[in-house]
Amino acid sequence: MSTETSTMITRAADLKQVPWRNGQGMTTEIALGGSPDDFTWRVSLAEVAQSGDFSAFPGIDRIIVLIEGPSMRLQLPGHTQVLRTDEPFAFDGGVPVQCTVDQPTRDLNVMTRRGAARATLDVLVLVAGAPPVVVPGPGPGTVVLVVLDGTVELTGDAPLATLATGDVAVSRERVLLAGSGRVAVARIVPAPGR
Repeated sequence: MSTETSTMITRAADLKQVPWRNGQGMTTEIALGGSPDDFTWRVSLAEVAQSGDFSAFPGIDRIIVLIEGPSMRLQLPGHTQVLRTDEPFAFDGGVPVQCTVDQPTRDLNVMTRRGAARATLDVLVLVAGAPPVVVPGPGPGTVVLVVLDGTVELTGDAPLATLATGDVAVSRERVLLAGSGRVAVARIVPAPGR
């Protein structure tokens, strides 16, 4: 990890994998606000090798986006949601969820503790030669950038880093993104009154 100004870069090779809470899969921890057992927010990447149940996270708001694989079907109480690549879906992390996949997939998750933090999640597609995309600083919050594929130049008031597939930047300031590829952008802010 390297820290320059208020942006921290973590290379894909330095990220660690941990078992799912229910033991049915593995998750790569991307970034964390707080401790693993009592986080305010968490960004992670899950490998879903087969159909099964999601781990329950009572009191947690969750956003999931499919980043690899043709589709994923989530069965929630009274609702079925089909996930398509790069289309985020928000739900209550405490409800039972049955996941169905026809082949292995990967998804990015952003979790926030209800009443403590809120988040948004978008996937940006960068085109070589296009003007840089400005990702505004979140004020009192945090922006987590995950390069899903391609190569991304990250700059702020000065050049910061070149990021490759799987690399992560966590920033509290405005950054500019240029290059070619897909980048997941999670913005996490304190809940009102916090």
